[in-house]
Amino acid sequence: MRHAMHILVAAKQVLDPDGINSYALWGRLEVSEDGRGFNTGETVPRIINAYDEQAMEAALQIAETREDVRITAVTVGSDTAPDVLKRCYAMGAENTIHVHDEDSRPGDPFRVSQILASVAENLGDVDLILCGRQGSDYDQGAVPAILSEDLGLPFITMAAKVKLDEATGSLHVEVVTPDGPETLECDLPAVVAVSNEIGQPRYPSSRRMIQARRNPPTVFQASELLQEPTTGKMSIKLLTVPLVQGNCEIIEGGDPKEKASQLLQILRERGAING
Repeated sequence: MRHAMHILVAAKQVLDPDGINSYALWGRLEVSEDGRGFNTGETVPRIINAYDEQAMEAALQIAETREDVRITAVTVGSDTAPDVLKRCYAMGAENTIHVHDEDSRPGDPFRVSQILASVAENLGDVDLILCGRQGSDYDQGAVPAILSEDLGLPFITMAAKVKLDEATGSLHVEVVTPDGPETLECDLPAVVAVSNEIGQPRYPSSRRMIQARRNPPTVFQASELLQEPTTGKMSIKLLTVPLVQGNCEIIEGGDPKEKASQLLQILRERGAING
């Protein structure tokens, strides 16, 4: 008799990348006084990391293949972080966990991985941990790999498809490589980092979105989960905003053929085209 499957999905709250990019393009993106964040106030919304939302989608795709799959979503962060758990619950997670970390350090994947490992160990019955391949804020992509090392589990990244082999109980993962798709097999439990090729995440129903607001997450303090205090191995010293410049040259004239001729001449002079 097979046992029920428990999937843990790690989700992160990030500033909306589109909002950050808009601020940068308009020259309004300012680094905070401590040099470790941005002064965006409430104007840039905080959302679930897109790759983590696709990890949630991967979990739901597995759940569609068998009835005994239980999905738990977990996030580590500040008081606003549980908002991403509402999204996960609305999509289909049965349980949500918020680990409040007062000593969190932006860009420190080691501490986050240690906390997530403690969550998995405390749950005790996790068969599969799904993460997004990277965060849209720092683009490190380090947490899934460090987490697998902390737990001593197999690790597969850049997953485009994640399927369970009912006959063997192993996991079949199609991954993205420079030479095309490749299918890997590994035993469970395991850690898998999901890429955007998994497909468009489903949109939650109105009913589930209402239920998500009525079902708060289970809250833990990071200090309760960590067996010993950790100072972290990585920290951000200084963030800078790159200078964004736009140069536009207008080709004058009313006749389209004349404009086209001028454009060709400019491109030839600048070596963009030959002939």
